[in-house]
Amino acid sequence: MSDRPFTPEATVGPFYPGAFLSGTPQDVWAVAPLVAHRPQGQPIVVAARFLDALGRPVPSLIVEFWQANAHGRYRHPQDRSAAPLDPQFDGFARLRTGDEGTVGFHTIKPGAHAAGPAATATRAPHLRLTIFASGIDRLVTQIFFDDEPLNATDPLLNSIPDPVVRARLIATYRSLGAEARIDAGERRRREYAIDIVLRGDAEAPFFDDFA
Repeated sequence: MSDRPFTPEATVGPFYPGAFLSGTPQDVWAVAPLVAHRPQGQPIVVAARFLDALGRPVPSLIVEFWQANAHGRYRHPQDRSAAPLDPQFDGFARLRTGDEGTVGFHTIKPGAHAAGPAATATRAPHLRLTIFASGIDRLVTQIFFDDEPLNATDPLLNSIPDPVVRARLIATYRSLGAEARIDAGERRRREYAIDIVLRGDAEAPFFDDFA
């Protein structure tokens, strides 16, 4: 393997105006100041760190999150399942990474749902991500949770034959302790952490489109 330095992956845009983020939710848990208006489900924080081929943090990425609600239903016309919609939850957010290449996404844990028109398989709870960055038109991937037994049979995860590569899509639970209480109903946040490598030997799996 050559010891020559990497050629920079990109030197120009896209560059996003502030308005690209200001009109979009960045915390889909904080729908309203009243506890009664919180979304249904288990509150979680997903701490995602984005790294380049050399393991360096990538700042100023734009990351879009899209997910089902706690019942496993998307707020989308093509989701016609019998699962209920949550009037306090749209399931979409757009965030920008900071100098350390990180975002902290506050949301609820998505529910499992049937996969495909024939509904012959069940998707494990997951988040769908679209990543935009300098020199990158669009990357699409998904994040799963390490405490979900349905990971073992999820059709997308199991389409990745190498377990080492498959594990790059799975966020790890870490305890926040007693300070994680967030409302009078005694619900506590659960935090998950994941590193997503955009290029190189440890690159995360990316897909042509949402599966």
